Order: sequence, then structure tokens, then C-alpha cells
Amino acid sequence: MRLFLPFLLFLFSFGLPSSLRAQDAGELAADLAAILEDGDSFTRLKMKVGGETLQVQVKARRTSSGSDVLYQVLFPKERKGEAVLLKKSGSGAATGVQFKLPDVVTKVGSGDVSNSLLGSELALQDVIENFFRWKDQTIEGKETIDRVECTVLVSKPGSGDSTPYGSVKSWIDTRRMVALKVEKFDKAGNRVRTITTTRVAKDDRKVDLGAGFSVQKEGGASATEVDGANIRHDVKWSDDDFSTAAMADLRMNRD
Repeated sequence: MRLFLPFLLFLFSFGLPSSLRAQDAGELAADLAAILEDGDSFTRLKMKVGGETLQVQVKARRTSSGSDVLYQVLFPKERKGEAVLLKKSGSGAATGVQFKLPDVVTKVGSGDVSNSLLGSELALQDVIENFFRWKDQTIEGKETIDRVECTVLVSKPGSGDSTPYGSVKSWIDTRRMVALKVEKFDKAGNRVRTITTTRVAKDDRKVDLGAGFSVQKEGGASATEVDGANIRHDVKWSDDDFSTAAMADLRMNRD
């Protein structure tokens, strides 16, 4: 959604009728949600967590009805094989399994989704949830980030959405349809973490995405830096690829 007419910009500066504001916000959120629901994908990541750099591969299947993701550590060798498997159906709670060396297997329930992903500043919920699908979407105006004018979108879950968050505020570059900054708040309204995009690149489908980002927990002394080396969609996953047995398989198979 792009708004160029001065009249519309004037309305956004001083407030829109609630019905029109909700409609526009809903359309923007739906477009962003659809971009994230990109089907089967395979990604290689570098994650700088404290003084350690992890190389991680991510197998994902994201659709409007739900998502499956499998994070597997490739490097350093002393952590090779660590894995996190998460599943989420519709607005339901995320569940999954974590494997830590040498042989610790832990189930992930709805009460565990605020736990750290591989020791990073990201929570498990952050990598499985599509908050642009939440019921309540509102545009709060425009702000500039790094000389890019962004639409500020506030997302709030509906009563049926299972999430530890109370709201999410996103600064959207509507030309490229990329969130340049995201702030997440708990149900009491306290900011929990900030995710800032550091690099935008086109994927193998020529779609713009945030290829690098920094994650800072509120009050935290350090940030996690994530860089997506590449993402590919020329893969076809099956249910077996998101099973507990698959967590030990580090191969990247393609159709």
C-alpha cells in the first residue's frame, strides 16, 4: 500500500476515521503476512551471540494455515548438531522440541516460547509467529528511519491468538515492503526486545527482505547480530523433514 496524495497524507497526520484506518492497516498487514508465508525455504545464517559466532541452517515451511521451522547448528564443531524444531498451526500455541549436546532433549510447550533461541536474544516465539496475521492492526502515522519514510503499524493479538506478546510496533518501508524496525511489548505494555534491520537484499525470487538484523533485549548488555547468507525456495519439504528424527539430519536435500 502506497499513499502519495497530499490529501491522504494530511489525513494520516491528523488522524483518520477509525473504520478507514483499520481497513488500510488490515490491508497492509495482510500484504506483509503473505510475503512471510513463502512456502518451503532453506536459509544459511550467521548468528553472533555474545563472543560466539554460530553458523545455522534453517529449514522452513510457512503458509497461511501454519508454520514449521527447524534450526540446526553447523558450526562451531562443539555445538554442531544442536537443533530446535518448532510448529505452529493457525492462531494456536507454538510447540516443538530442543536438542542440546550431548544428549539433552526437551519438549517446548506454550509456556516455553519466551525462552532463548540457541542462546540468542531472539525468543523461540519470534521465529515461528506471524504477528501480521493478528486480528487488531492499526496505523499510527509515519516516521523516518535511516532517511526512509516508514508507516508505523501496531499489531495486537485477538483473544484466540496464543502469544506471550501484548503488541508489536513495526516501522514499514512500504516501497520495499520490509520492516526496518520492530519493537515487541509484553502484555503489561513493557518493551521486551527491539529488532532492527541492518541489511535489505533480494532473495532468489527477487523479493526484498531483511537479510540482516540486530536483536536487543530491553535492559540487555549485548545484542545478537544475524546475517542471512542466502535463502532459497527451490526446495520441497515433507512432514518427515520436520520430525524429531530429522533434527539429527544436517543434509540439505532438494527435489
